[in-house]
Amino acid sequence: MSEPSQTISLNDIGMRYIGALQHLSDLMVLTWAGANAVDEQSYNETFRSVAGLPSTPFRFPLETARQEAARWWFKNSLGEVLGLCLVFLEDIRRVCGLVAFNVAKAKATGDLAALAAEVNAELGPLDLPARFAHLKNRYALKPPLEAEMMSLAALHRCFLQTGGTVPKGMEITVQLKSVEPPTEGRPEPRLTDYSRTWTEEDRITISRAEHAAVFTTASVFLSAMLAAVQEFAKASGLPEISSPQ
Repeated sequence: MSEPSQTISLNDIGMRYIGALQHLSDLMVLTWAGANAVDEQSYNETFRSVAGLPSTPFRFPLETARQEAARWWFKNSLGEVLGLCLVFLEDIRRVCGLVAFNVAKAKATGDLAALAAEVNAELGPLDLPARFAHLKNRYALKPPLEAEMMSLAALHRCFLQTGGTVPKGMEITVQLKSVEPPTEGRPEPRLTDYSRTWTEEDRITISRAEHAAVFTTASVFLSAMLAAVQEFAKASGLPEISSPQ
């Protein structure tokens, strides 16, 4: 029997994915900063300075280009965030499998070879609902922020399938975790729930605050998922797994 790796660490997993999410956020901040610096002159000068660009009557004026660029950045950064979370959930699955293996080994129960193979196996390119369903059905682990993450997946699917226009007869509601900045009466920022709904044939537009809330939501999801796995390990009777502070 080939035993599963015993070096899977929640701390390592947390640092890797929280760091990757930070980098995606940093790229978005740089993009926003660049967009703020563009004026009509620099927009036209850059266009003329790069050979080979299409030059047709359909070229965007500056303000339209800003709006469309914001939608394009949102679609792609949302896809990157969701992709990151999918890979993260595969690592979480492996940790849960390792917990199940170690419990069975300690109690001398269960098919250790099958459990080891399950940890080492690749489940394939499962989507977010399938990843969540596997954790719930196989390990009775309810993913935190499931509604928020599923709403982000539905929003991204709308961008991929219809270019961000809500199909007829449908509506899309996104649920997010948002940070409210400090106020005079409340010196500390506060994490709040936020939602927004688009109805049929709405063209989805996103503010920078809403875009930032996507990163906030993903960050809370990563941390909460790590905490849930820690509790899963404790409930299984294993020693505490180190996790990020």
